[in-house]
Amino acid sequence: MAEGSYHELIGTQPPDPKRARNSILRSMAIWTPIFTLLVVGSVYMAVDALDGNGGAWFGFSLFALIGLLSGFSSLSAFRDWFTEPIETTGQVARKWRKFDLLIFFRAHYVLVARRVYRVPRLMFEEMPETGGWVYINHYPHTNAVVSWRPLGEDERREGVDLSPSEDQADDPDESDDPDKRGWGRRRRDREEPVTAREQVDLPSFGDRRDD
Repeated sequence: MAEGSYHELIGTQPPDPKRARNSILRSMAIWTPIFTLLVVGSVYMAVDALDGNGGAWFGFSLFALIGLLSGFSSLSAFRDWFTEPIETTGQVARKWRKFDLLIFFRAHYVLVARRVYRVPRLMFEEMPETGGWVYINHYPHTNAVVSWRPLGEDERREGVDLSPSEDQADDPDESDDPDKRGWGRRRRDREEPVTAREQVDLPSFGDRRDD
């Protein structure tokens, strides 16, 4: 675990890597048995269909489709179990609640930088509404959140304009400030390049008269 990066987060809730790991473990415990049962069911349906039962192909297609989705979720959890968290910055594109049939209570979701995060209720309520900027430390495949904090205006401006050229921005050694290098890398991954507005010289019609 990259514990050092967790301590840089500033927010109302402390970083909780244990809760994120438990979320990954829970996903493994839920989706792996479901995937196994669906694979067994798919094989049974395929054998039955090959024996002449044409109606079994529908069951095979259904089991295979759901098995594919559950297998993807199970594989994502296993990959995150052996992976370090990553950092994402971006605007909150959407916040919503929905009833989750697997955990039998209303779950809370946020969409940031094209990633969907399921977060606890308190974290959901503290996050800014649509358009607000946030910093999220999370696992890359399940998007289990370790911690988050609001991203200030100064930090956003600093992250975009860290260096005068793209060549220098690609080289982290160009900046003496490690915090600026870190924000620059995160912002370049999630932001479109900011282009300066060209200055247009308007034609002059005669001498300017000062009143």
